[in-house]
Amino acid sequence: MWRFKKILVHILKGYTLDLRALSLMRMGVALLVITDLIIRAGDLTAHYTNNGIWPVHLIHNFGWKFGYWSVHELNGSYGWALSLFVIHFVFAFFLLVGYKTRLANLMVWLLYISLHNRNLFVLQAGDDLLRLVLFWGLFLPWNAFYSVDSKNNGSVKSLGYLPNMGFLMLIASVYFFTVNLKESSEWREEGSAVYYALSLDQLRLPGMGDWLYAHPDLMKVLTHFFYGAEIILPLLILLPSRKGYLRLTAFILICILHLGIGLTLYVGLFFAINIVTALGLLPSFVFKRKAPVFSILYHTRVNKQLKPTREKSKAFVNLFMVIIIVMNVIINLSTVKWFNYNLRSEILIPFNTLRMDQMWGMFSPGVLKKDGWLVYHGMDSLGRQWDLRLNSDYVDYSKPEHVVSMYKTDRWRKLAENMQRNDMTFLRPQFGKYILRKWNSEHPEKKLATLNLYFMQKENLPDYKTTKIEKILYCVCNAN
Repeated sequence: MWRFKKILVHILKGYTLDLRALSLMRMGVALLVITDLIIRAGDLTAHYTNNGIWPVHLIHNFGWKFGYWSVHELNGSYGWALSLFVIHFVFAFFLLVGYKTRLANLMVWLLYISLHNRNLFVLQAGDDLLRLVLFWGLFLPWNAFYSVDSKNNGSVKSLGYLPNMGFLMLIASVYFFTVNLKESSEWREEGSAVYYALSLDQLRLPGMGDWLYAHPDLMKVLTHFFYGAEIILPLLILLPSRKGYLRLTAFILICILHLGIGLTLYVGLFFAINIVTALGLLPSFVFKRKAPVFSILYHTRVNKQLKPTREKSKAFVNLFMVIIIVMNVIINLSTVKWFNYNLRSEILIPFNTLRMDQMWGMFSPGVLKKDGWLVYHGMDSLGRQWDLRLNSDYVDYSKPEHVVSMYKTDRWRKLAENMQRNDMTFLRPQFGKYILRKWNSEHPEKKLATLNLYFMQKENLPDYKTTKIEKILYCVCNAN
């Protein structure tokens, strides 16, 4: 028994996370939250009030799951949404400086659950990852360095290895399940997935995106590289590594993957979220004084002592974390075809309340082929036409030079992508009505009576070919 315990302790030491890496990740996560809130605040009316695309009375009708909740839905006014954003911002700043870190972490996480549930149709996988890392931050000692708490208290509470395992399994799950969901030949045989991703005009960025799109052989190589990296990343993250070389390799790979995505595809903060949340993988030797990149951060002693938690409370918290880890694995397994077991909806209610539901299906099982752009064909009471996008009396149905330029932020692009789906057609009239209301409010001299919202759809084919463009009428929206 003694020998077994010794072996177990030896293995567990391979899952020790550096306190400075965790603290650096905390600061990065807080900056991401602040950046995200600033970006979202630019569309506060559009996305989070009754005057926008998704009024409160519709929230429970579409996409809502048992167990979901949102304080943002208690009132559909601009003032209520703004006040919650301000509170969210303040606690995110506290998390950044490490002041009352546990409380700040808890409030940021809860407000994110509420905010995400307020409008489910502008979310992407990065939002899920950020929210889940904030959950594990409640148990990780990520206020041990670079924080007001560490200066005031000198030490922080430790809950042992379970929070480390929960965090590592979360990051590993992102890549393990996304690669298992990539079942199409584009990923596994053809090597054409990057080509199809960059063929999406609504996603490809000018500059690096256009340049890479012009090099088919390189896109094929990168497809195989991405797929192979996603296979190996879970092993690099989850294999015990006392010195941390495996996790450092994983961090470098994650940076390469997501910098490539961020430079070529319009994905908002998705690439940054993946890189920042991987900072916790950095091993201790990276933070030696000789490492110039991190030398500026050395204002706290590296021999930080951790306080053990009380045994009774620790046992309860550990049991809770074990349940969460097991349930997260089962929830993720239920998304792949080779796992035939699904949890009953009643069992999932408490996990929906905590927003543990997740789906790492980026570009899975294959890459989206249908592509296109929106046309806003307005008409006044006399039947005269107007292009709301170009503010012109000539309605232009041709493709813009860069389709991504039509979207103010990635939230709008994601909304437009969701509107393409056959199971989300209910978004189209809501979107069209908002666009028409906004136009009439901002252009009282040119009020329009009707908006015909069109989507010019094509399907991307091999060898830079596409199908014939199809003109799809999304909705006819009236001003009244």
